[in-house]
Amino acid sequence: MKRKDAPQALSDILLKDIGLNINELTSAVEASRKFRKAFPILRFEMTHKDAFLLLLRCYQYEVQSRNCVFELDECTIGVLKNISGHMVEKTPKPGLLLCGLHGNGKTTMARAVIRMIQDLNNRGQLKFMGEYFSVETRYIKATDICTLHKAEDYHSILNLKQTPFLVIDDLGEEAKEVLVYGTPIYPVREVLEARYDTLKFTILTSNLSPKDLLEHYGWRVVDRFKEMLHQVAFKGKSYRKRERTENKEERPESNKE
Repeated sequence: MKRKDAPQALSDILLKDIGLNINELTSAVEASRKFRKAFPILRFEMTHKDAFLLLLRCYQYEVQSRNCVFELDECTIGVLKNISGHMVEKTPKPGLLLCGLHGNGKTTMARAVIRMIQDLNNRGQLKFMGEYFSVETRYIKATDICTLHKAEDYHSILNLKQTPFLVIDDLGEEAKEVLVYGTPIYPVREVLEARYDTLKFTILTSNLSPKDLLEHYGWRVVDRFKEMLHQVAFKGKSYRKRERTENKEERPESNKE
């Protein structure tokens, strides 16, 4: 039996003075959840297996298009599983942070993800794409973003902020700040914060460790990274070293006089 002097639920106390009850509040929250499902989130509408195989095909194409030998090692399989698994989630984060040592496939994988997005869009398998935004892509080095600011190319800078799909390569290789008429400007940080505000899909590649990223960009930007980007670590060795070794072995010895 309920005691007469039992305290009311906290929600009842807070809602009573505006004429709202807990059931009405719950209904409003549920309605918003349904709206959230309809909001245009980039995700791969397929099984994890199908996403893995398509991303594998796109990655292999990118490798072979550079006249390189494709190797399906454990590191590559792990990265493919990680990215494809994330992108088939119900609400994946609007971006990827691909980090690791030099030459282990980060940029190639970024291009493969973009190729897969374009492929799915051409098949009509990405929801909301035509209705809300176009599949416009852009690749740029972090150092080139600084160059645009120095040249005061504000049209190109605005385009970087608004392009639906952007890959920024070699994050952290650029200077922390650029002086424009003596005023310090933080070009890459400015672009990233603008894309964070609008949740534009962004892929970043970097050779920096999480500690180095924090030192380079500060806690505010790195904190946004955690919310906006799904981090994928590339732990394999450099493919470039292997390619140089293989090419050296295949090269015929010169005739000695």
